[in-house]
Formats: sequence, C-alpha cells, structure tokens
Amino acid sequence: MDLETLEKHLDASPLLQAHKQYFLNLAQPVVAIRLGTSKGQPLESRFGGRPMVPAGFAWPEHPDGHYLFVGQINFAELPDGPGRPAELPTSGLLSLFYGLDEDDAIFWRDEDYLKAFYWPDTSDMHEIQAPHHWVTDSRALQFENGIDIPRHEELRQDWPVDFDELHDGFDTLEESGALPRDYLLGRPSWDSLGYDPTPDPEEYPSGSHWRSLLTLQSHEEFNWCWQDGARLMAFIEDDKLRAKDFGRLQVDCG
Repeated sequence: MDLETLEKHLDASPLLQAHKQYFLNLAQPVVAIRLGTSKGQPLESRFGGRPMVPAGFAWPEHPDGHYLFVGQINFAELPDGPGRPAELPTSGLLSLFYGLDEDDAIFWRDEDYLKAFYWPDTSDMHEIQAPHHWVTDSRALQFENGIDIPRHEELRQDWPVDFDELHDGFDTLEESGALPRDYLLGRPSWDSLGYDPTPDPEEYPSGSHWRSLLTLQSHEEFNWCWQDGARLMAFIEDDKLRAKDFGRLQVDCG
C-alpha cells in the first residue's frame, strides 16, 4: 500500500477522515513480497527449492529432526527509491530455515525455530542438496515498497475510535492486496491470536527493542502450515538489524 491508497481509504469514511492524521502518523515502511510466475534462479530471491550457500556451509540440524528451507532474499533485488526501508541491507543474501519433525517435538516459539544466515558476499556460492525429502519447487519473488499500519486492536492502546468499526476496513485492504500477507518489516499480522506477539523485553532482556522482520502466510505449495494454516511472524532486535546480524530471531504463529 502506498500513501495515496491509504489516504483514499481514510477519506472514504467520515469516521476515519476525522482522525486522518492519527492514522498517517502510524504508517511504517514495509516491503510486500509477491510470488512470481517463474521458477527462481539460483541467486534470485525465491521461496522453496534448494538454497545457495558458501563453501563449508553445513545444513542446520536440531535434536528432534530436520530444518527445512523456507527461501532466500537477495537484498539487491529490493526496489530502490525513497520508499526503500533504510534498515534493510542493500545487498547480500538472507537464507531462512525452519525446524520440523514428524512428532511435533519442536515448537514455533522455541529458540532457533527459525534460523537465518546472512552472507554479504554472493560471488562464490553453490546450491546445496537437502538431507531429507521435504523439498518443494521454487518460485521467484517480486518486491514492492510501501507502508503498513497496525491491523489489530492489540497493537495499540490509543485507538481514537472503536476498533470494531475499523476491522472490516482492514480486511478489505488485505483482500485487495493493498495490505500484503507476505512482507518484510511493517507490523505483525495474524489470523487467530488475541495478543501482540512482539517479544516482551522482560522475557527476552537485551536492552534493545524487538520489531517485526518477516510475516508469512501459509502456502500449500511450499508445505507451509503455520498453526493450522495461519501466519508465521519473525521478530528481530533493532540493534541486530542495524548490524545486519540475523542470528537471533524470535517467532510466533497464529
């Protein structure tokens, strides 16, 4: 969603227009992730397939089963321009893996459920074979810079109107694609939770603020079923994101 789309949405409702500046002040940069129609090439941003890794990389493991490849983000492919989030790297490859075992012994809120590896230099990488049979076809990704606003009552304490009157409008924006369901940054969005999933600093003390890094809906073609077909939300600490350190992510699903 761009600023013009948000303003049109607000202006279409007398209730929202009366609080237009409040909602404009909530806007944050977001990068929408769209599935392309083609198979992803080796160093392209893509979901599924086989990851590109540097020499010496060992496929991640956990005590109860395997990690599965989610996909990779080539930051050089994110659109340039004034809407590009300054927090994200301008180059390099981010590769994501999630934990899975057939007995559900690993839980999405467990530490290291989602593992991320960032490589600034992509000049000497190769495709690696998974040590298991859960490999899906790849789909290239396309990106679109935009803005995001909170979509859930739990994300704010100061709504100027009854949130029930906002709910249908947010659903309409999602259904139209103006508010994406797969995206980088922005704010978390979910299907079934009744709380703000952003990590509590008291539970994860570090002195740094946690923020949304990645939100993904379930996709049948990649065998993603985040809590009965809902969404995965990954969070990162502000200072870690600025340092391009993706080694510690916290996840919730719902």
